[in-house]
Amino acid sequence: MSQYFSILLMLLVSIISDANTQTLTFIHLNDLHAHLTPHLEMVAHGDQTKIVEQGGLARIATLIKQIRQQNPNNVLMNVGDTYHGGVEALYTDGNAIVAPVNALDIDVGVPGNWDFAYGPMVTRARYSQTQSFRPSPMRNRQASNTQGPNFPNLAANVTVTQPRFLAGQAFLPPTLIKTIGSVPVGFIGITSDIVPEMHPILALGLSFLKGEHAYLELISDHAQTLRQQGAVVVVVMSELGIQKDYALANKIDSGLVDVFFSAHTHETTFKPLVSDSGAWVVESGNDTYLGQLDMVIANNQIIDKAWQLHVVKPSIPEDPEVKQLVEQARAPFLADNVFLTLDARQSNQTLDQPIDTVIAHSRIPLSRYHSLENSFNNSLTEMLRQRTGTQLAMSKGFRFGSTIAPKGYLFEDNTIAQGDITIEDVYRFFPSIYTFATGKITGERLKQIMEQGLAKTYSKDAFYQGGGWFEGFSGLQADIDLAAPDKQRILKLRLKDTGDDIQAEDILSITGCIRPMDYNVLCAFDGFTEVQALINPNTGDTWTNVDLFIDMVQNGQLPYTFYQRFNDINQTQFWPKAPFIQALTGVHR
Repeated sequence: MSQYFSILLMLLVSIISDANTQTLTFIHLNDLHAHLTPHLEMVAHGDQTKIVEQGGLARIATLIKQIRQQNPNNVLMNVGDTYHGGVEALYTDGNAIVAPVNALDIDVGVPGNWDFAYGPMVTRARYSQTQSFRPSPMRNRQASNTQGPNFPNLAANVTVTQPRFLAGQAFLPPTLIKTIGSVPVGFIGITSDIVPEMHPILALGLSFLKGEHAYLELISDHAQTLRQQGAVVVVVMSELGIQKDYALANKIDSGLVDVFFSAHTHETTFKPLVSDSGAWVVESGNDTYLGQLDMVIANNQIIDKAWQLHVVKPSIPEDPEVKQLVEQARAPFLADNVFLTLDARQSNQTLDQPIDTVIAHSRIPLSRYHSLENSFNNSLTEMLRQRTGTQLAMSKGFRFGSTIAPKGYLFEDNTIAQGDITIEDVYRFFPSIYTFATGKITGERLKQIMEQGLAKTYSKDAFYQGGGWFEGFSGLQADIDLAAPDKQRILKLRLKDTGDDIQAEDILSITGCIRPMDYNVLCAFDGFTEVQALINPNTGDTWTNVDLFIDMVQNGQLPYTFYQRFNDINQTQFWPKAPFIQALTGVHR
């Protein structure tokens, strides 16, 4: 009898235990960058790279539905740049992206730094849940037509400074508690902190938190409050970038945060980073991957976690509803009679050809997938130098862009690439309109700019790092040591054409990018003189980046080879030989 009772008791305990055990599924989408359709992507293949087709919002939608069918206890998070990054977004202030993204049924999101790029009025109109923030149609027609997400967005690190009667208030809610299954989950949202550096106008009326210590306090305070409010699980959705998130995860108190879902840096974490606090840090690359974290909860305790990245590959069928919305969004840009014009704030850029128009072909792969020097930045700056005759040229170190397979490249399905560069590709590389200018710079100031760029990319202090990768340069060669301390990495600079050492007092001619309303500033750096914008002889207006790039490649200026400009005596291992495109904890010996 006692043996029978023991067996019955064990069964009862097992039933109760099973009833108290739940698996939560966190679905992580980050850095969509307005990508609506499948596209070429450069990915790691062992210690080499290969170019494949991935992505597509309709395929992402199918994958999301498949994951949700496997476990109804799920949450879909959209973290980072969403409404900015391509031609459809640029000409509609992001509106073309809204309906397809809303169809994914996202539960919670965090805006990225490029989501602020349409200006403060559009940003407030798109995201603000406070009616006082929204501009009236009489005051700002552009913002009054802005469409926004149908899901809540969080940003604990942004407060309002203007208008004054709202000063000090949160721009967006800092946190959210959502019950998944029967488990209360606390979400802390953190957007990018580099918006003021992109351009002060983009942050007008807003204050962005700065500094590692401030973020440690912010996360700790919100995590403790969420725990007190009953949250069993606490996660951070962060657009600070994986380097900063990992640094924070290593220093917060154990037990406060369970997972950091990172964005902004476009890194793929096939294995989760386990920090000193026990919190995991994961990032899902961009629109070509979808992250899934399964978390097993028993008796209000996490007893297991598992992370995987799903490749958004061509074999995934397209969701019909989202595919139709994507086609509707793109239709005006594929029409034979397309004619769209940006307003004066965007230099009157005009689109008068379908975006699938092939404008040129490339014999080398073009992409930005390298944190020090990449084929696109090298090609762009070399073309600029050829066009203007300056000794040097430079470009910004953006992460975003297209991937072009070189002519004759063989894909896995035996298709031979033609090296096509389309108008859409050009807008992927230049999703914001700016111009180019020539100027003069001293050797001393050039070295300072380069040291600052190297520190912003490779500093061991994650919170000194900036928003992108190192700037592109041509016309020079450099001996560097990436493992040296900040502002001590450049050992020697030489002019490529002559081999002469660049001295501090030298006056050098240079071509670079210039934003509206900048004066004696190239590529967001000051210290230039005699700055003169490049003029389009066909129109008499300044060349825009899009139009000048198209003109240069159509006139045969695109280089056929890639030459190395930087000799790193540290012999730093770069992606894909290293796991991250930008070193996770800075460069070490």
